[in-house]
Amino acid sequence: MIIEYVFNLSMSYQEFCDVYYSKGYQQIVVTTVNGTRVALPAGRLIPFIDNQGVRGRFLLQVDEQQKFVGLKRLT
Repeated sequence: MIIEYVFNLSMSYQEFCDVYYSKGYQQIVVTTVNGTRVALPAGRLIPFIDNQGVRGRFLLQVDEQQKFVGLKRLT
C-alpha cells in the first residue's frame, strides 16, 4: 500500500544550501496540506532545485514502513 502526502514548499536556493550543505541537515520537515508533519530526506529535493530554489506543491509517496517511494511536483 502506498501512502501519499501533499505539501507546499517555498525555499530559496540559499536557504536550501544553508540547510543541506552548510549545516549538514539530512532531513527537511514539511507540513502537509492536512496538517501532518513529515520528515523528508533533503537530498530528494535536489532534482527540483533551480536558481530560484525549490518552490511548488509536491506529492510524496511512501510505503507502509514510511520508506520513500517517490516524489513529484504537482502542477
